[in-house]
Amino acid sequence: MEDNVSQESLSPPSDKQMLPLPLTALRLLVPPLRLASAAIWQTVQRKVVADYGILEEFVSMVTDIIPELLTRHQRAQLTLGLRARLILALCHQENAPDCDLVEPHLDRMEMLIRSWLKEVGGSNPEVSHLDFVDLVKKFLSSPDEREHFFQVFHEDFGAAYDEAIHALMWLFLSKFENVLPVQTFHQVATMFGEGSCVLAEYVQSVSQCDELKILLQYHNDLSQLDHN
Repeated sequence: MEDNVSQESLSPPSDKQMLPLPLTALRLLVPPLRLASAAIWQTVQRKVVADYGILEEFVSMVTDIIPELLTRHQRAQLTLGLRARLILALCHQENAPDCDLVEPHLDRMEMLIRSWLKEVGGSNPEVSHLDFVDLVKKFLSSPDEREHFFQVFHEDFGAAYDEAIHALMWLFLSKFENVLPVQTFHQVATMFGEGSCVLAEYVQSVSQCDELKILLQYHNDLSQLDHN
């Protein structure tokens, strides 16, 4: 996998280090999609490969609707790369991998490849995962093949593979964030229907919960209010 994302673009803004908040309080502060994006980024940063299937499905869903977020090549690299990384993690077990657990992911991989080939109108050399499914099926039944593959993979490709996923996910989330900017209260107010009565549902329920008090105290402690 490879991409032209610069290393500078991978560095998040140098915000003041903030202490963690309870998720219930974060839900009051952060829009749901922004919270989902942050959770995705944390998953990639921490290399929680077991959750990469969730990430692939989210990226696929979003780019199906807004394909302009990524080029065709970037989209194939990211979705296939996430699913392949999960499959490799399932296969790289001390004991023999569970074929029943791996096969649904192989089916998903094949579906992604077929969808990609249909989109580009036939075979395409950019998709380097075409033989991946057959390779996995081969070393599922051959411990020696599996051991040799992972030895070569980790020595020659492992770090670069993870870095490529990291770079592509940063690019995807950055563009996704620009598509759905956080609205001001005035902008949101114009989106309510004329007959909407949301005061009781939102304001009263929020003001009576302890999470809002935690959130307000948290930001008060940060001294972010301009007292001038």
